[in-house]
Amino acid sequence: MKMQEAKDLMNNKPRGFMVSFDWYGDGFLTSDHFPDKHAGEKLIRSEHEAWELARDFARATKGRTCNLYVIDSEFKPVNGYRDRKINSR
Repeated sequence: MKMQEAKDLMNNKPRGFMVSFDWYGDGFLTSDHFPDKHAGEKLIRSEHEAWELARDFARATKGRTCNLYVIDSEFKPVNGYRDRKINSR
């Protein structure tokens, strides 16, 4: 086990990433994200994998979602997210 993993377990702090996005609907946007950290789902291991999932999800939901980007386990956007954000409109 790596030292950081041990520290995270001691602090009960899950590590990983999620994909944040907005749903279109009734003239307004509704924010959402996956995986659902609060429901106990395992977070995405790497930022690279999270960006790949964001791109795949954007293609699969084109016209229904927008503003896709990667967030960390604290729900903060990752560094450089503005340059990589997927508008998908």
